[in-house]
Amino acid sequence: MTTIEAVRLIGPGVDRVDGPLKVTGSAPYPGDFSFANMAHAVLVRATVAAGRIRRIEAAAAEAAPGVLAVITHRNAPKLERGPDTPAWRQPPPPLQDNRILHYGQYIGVVVAETAEQATAAARLIETDYEPTEPLLDLDDPRAEVLTNPWGLDAHRGDLAAGLASADVTVEATYTTPDETNNPMGLFATVAFWDGDSLTVHDSNQWPHGVRATLAAAFGVPESGVRVLTPFVGGGFGAGLRVWPHVVLTALAARTAGRPVKLVLTRPQMFTGIGHRTRTVQHIRLGADRSGHLTALDHEAKASITVEDETYEPVAADSATAYACPNADTRDSQARLNIPNPTFMRAPGEAQGNFALESWTSSPMPSGWTRSSCGCATTPRTTRSSACRGRARRCAPATSRAPSGSAGGPATRGRARCATGAGWWVTAWPASASSGSRCHARRARRSGGTGPRSCAAPRPTSAPAPTP
Repeated sequence: MTTIEAVRLIGPGVDRVDGPLKVTGSAPYPGDFSFANMAHAVLVRATVAAGRIRRIEAAAAEAAPGVLAVITHRNAPKLERGPDTPAWRQPPPPLQDNRILHYGQYIGVVVAETAEQATAAARLIETDYEPTEPLLDLDDPRAEVLTNPWGLDAHRGDLAAGLASADVTVEATYTTPDETNNPMGLFATVAFWDGDSLTVHDSNQWPHGVRATLAAAFGVPESGVRVLTPFVGGGFGAGLRVWPHVVLTALAARTAGRPVKLVLTRPQMFTGIGHRTRTVQHIRLGADRSGHLTALDHEAKASITVEDETYEPVAADSATAYACPNADTRDSQARLNIPNPTFMRAPGEAQGNFALESWTSSPMPSGWTRSSCGCATTPRTTRSSACRGRARRCAPATSRAPSGSAGGPATRGRARCATGAGWWVTAWPASASSGSRCHARRARRSGGTGPRSCAAPRPTSAPAPTP
């Protein structure tokens, strides 16, 4: 008699220390804090995507009820940019000149006794622009293109030879759109100055970065800047950079000489706290008859704003995703008149893996079959030292589709690399066994399937706040 011992798959329940506060609605998020004599700030945004401000008239706003200050590029002090990090730069400081680099750029901030008074006064500001034709398309020939911006481009073996020797070649173009992080909680900042000491309650995922950036912007010691974020309220990467509204809230508080609260509106969340960049990616894959990759070519172009730098390697990880003797991966960025991008869950990898792996999940044209991958080991000449020499063993699992299914009888096999690197499934027509080769082209968008075509087989291939 065999006794099977039940294995507990789920551990004992553990109460989160912040759980009761969150579920009862009593967790103090940054926007919930208030100070005595606190004023409120509202942002003014650009309504064109590129150009210059020819004239900005704020007299009516300054004379509106309850208004304490109106700050534009005409009266804003010199602000320094926050220090660089190992992976990205902080966005440029706001209100430093009259240039417009993207729609929704902050061109002013109004400080008033109440949020309603500040909002009403902000609508009174009149702006006259000298617009220019914006750069909005990744393929715009006017856009500056940064090639290999992070030094991660990989070139291994002989790509042309690998494609020429392949029994199957696949060529595809994939696009991914801009995506905004947009957590439910609106980003908010509350700032209070006491001499050169600054206290800030802020929605962010890296308080130390906020402290360093505010200290640099206002030329004060970091030891005098205190950033409090007991509860984030959602971020998904949007809270890692220090956005212009944070700096403007501190500037508004210093100008008004009072604590100031600023809460972004939902439309401002779309243009003010970053986004995942759009991409266009070209993939070429080659495989032999056993399903082993002989060539992998991945070229990606992503968007970046006119004046910013951020880390978003899209194609780079494809160099180490599968064992392949001949691989080229290349990244580039096109500078466009768009809001500053940021990280959004697996920066670069999310878009790049979508393109590399999409072929495996796409329906096959009638008469085609798939074969399982034949991963062996990761090449030793890889970008990541953590992956060097690591064996990636695959355990193929094959099954036969019902004879009445679309495309007739077909064998379908998939093998999952043990390291979880992804899937590779080669594809060829049923006549591949006769020695013919096929070249397939496919274009697909992340929002759905695009046009597909398959060529015929061919013979070659501060003070205490009150929450």
